[in-house]
Amino acid sequence: MTGAFLSPDVLPEPLFRKTLDLLVEMTALSSQSNDPDGLRRMAQRLGAELAIRGLSSEIRDEVGEEGVKLPVLLGRGRDLSGGPLLLIGHIDTVLPAATPELRDDRLVATGAIDMKGGLVAFLGALDLLRHWGLQPPPDLLLAVVPDEEVGGLLSRAVVRRWSAKARALWVLEPGEPAEGGGETMVSGRRGMFQWRLDVRGRAAHSGLHYWHGRSALTAAAGWCVEAEAHSARDGGPTVNVGRLVAGDTTFVEDLAARHALLGTEQQLNVVPDRACAEGEARFLRAAEGERMAEVLQTLARNIAADTGTEITFHLGATIPPVDPDGPQAAWCDRAVALA
Repeated sequence: MTGAFLSPDVLPEPLFRKTLDLLVEMTALSSQSNDPDGLRRMAQRLGAELAIRGLSSEIRDEVGEEGVKLPVLLGRGRDLSGGPLLLIGHIDTVLPAATPELRDDRLVATGAIDMKGGLVAFLGALDLLRHWGLQPPPDLLLAVVPDEEVGGLLSRAVVRRWSAKARALWVLEPGEPAEGGGETMVSGRRGMFQWRLDVRGRAAHSGLHYWHGRSALTAAAGWCVEAEAHSARDGGPTVNVGRLVAGDTTFVEDLAARHALLGTEQQLNVVPDRACAEGEARFLRAAEGERMAEVLQTLARNIAADTGTEITFHLGATIPPVDPDGPQAAWCDRAVALA
């Protein structure tokens, strides 16, 4: 990823160069998701920098996806007896590290923005506080996770654990570039829920008994098209169909063993009696999410009745939205003013 340099006007030149050098060093450290050794080296390097700046650091090995132990880094201030000021970051990157390159006023490197840039900017902020003769809040708690880019099992667990009593939570990942060369501060986020659609029809020979069949594929495809049609532009709710699998029951329910049927002439004369679709819905307001879940459930009932199939709509856990005009707005306004 490509990251523009911080302006030297924000940091005194020596601190700016120190921060930039540290970012170059850390982007050269490969910490690809699912690389426990690389992630641990990155956690240790970041922990050492936190210790230099007065935060106690601890690396905990926690069990992630598929039972693999991955490092979670915690950096603590002096007093966490009350609700901490929680900062969240991640050390994993989608790709292994490439050699960082300085190109004029830009750094081209793996994780230069997402999100080693955010972590190193935090270290630079601590240095700037020291330069001004100030101390960071004593209740500061930094939690850095290793799997944000790949499902985030540990990410979700760590955030839930430490945010339960937090007085405030900041995510250090940089926002999108803004007009005029600035950066976007994200003060809210869309909520979401995942869903699954299971469809069962009636198999039949398409040459002899076509009209006796009830196509699960046709029913599922119709549901998916109508479901996505409920998406609204300009900040409205959206429905995304992530995958759709259909065919006869043995194919769908044992796809790992039966995928070789694809591209052959086998079973093309069978009306599909099984289909499965999976996806997610996103929304800016909680009421929109509730309405969308009701719409998708009603749509499943209606299409089942129209097609003579059995359709079950499964609603996954809901992640609530964060209203950008909520109580955190004052914190964001203050951060922008200080910047």
